[in-house]
Amino acid sequence: MNTKKTKVMVISKTESPKVNIKVKGKCIEQIEQFRYLGQLITTDARSDDEIKSRITITKSAFTKLSHILTSKRVGLLTRLRVMKCFVWSPFLYASETWTLNKNTAKRIEAMEMWIYKRMQRISWKEKVTNKKVLESVGLQRPELLLTIQRRKMKYYGHLRRHDSIQKRILEGKIDGRRGRGRRRQTWLGNIQETSQMKMSEVCETALDRRRWRTVTAHLGDGMAPS
Repeated sequence: MNTKKTKVMVISKTESPKVNIKVKGKCIEQIEQFRYLGQLITTDARSDDEIKSRITITKSAFTKLSHILTSKRVGLLTRLRVMKCFVWSPFLYASETWTLNKNTAKRIEAMEMWIYKRMQRISWKEKVTNKKVLESVGLQRPELLLTIQRRKMKYYGHLRRHDSIQKRILEGKIDGRRGRGRRRQTWLGNIQETSQMKMSEVCETALDRRRWRTVTAHLGDGMAPS
């Protein structure tokens, strides 16, 4: 084990306790966050900081291509394809593993609107509504959050149908009593909320690849799952 490259992190709902772990007589550094395989992992096991980091990376990618994405000489459809390929892609990396809440969902939609406004050169001073902005790019509703939800649904279906360590972690139970206070949103809670089904129905439906694909394909169109 390389002690210089090895770090220690304690995952906790509250303030992380200090630990003293030594390897070959050397104390391993304890850290609050760590980027593993491109994804930011924090001690509270939340996705908020990772999403904020992805928003920063996405805005930077947009700025580098702004001479193309904001150009009126390039057709709108072409600019949208370029944007989804080179701007959305870094943001969506590992998004199927995120646990979303109302605040992070608002951040994601706000970033998407930020992109569209700059593509159409709409200043915030003009006070154009989001509905008008979406119409200007040929959309009826934001697409980025829906894309993430579909990726999460597809990933859950894959996990549910295969025996893996991820499935055991996802469906496993921990002995003991839940702590006081409001229950945190969970990844499985996201799946249940997105599918609009009871958890028992989610587990059963995901085993049927065809039915689960149908549920995923119809997300956001108002159709009740069947």
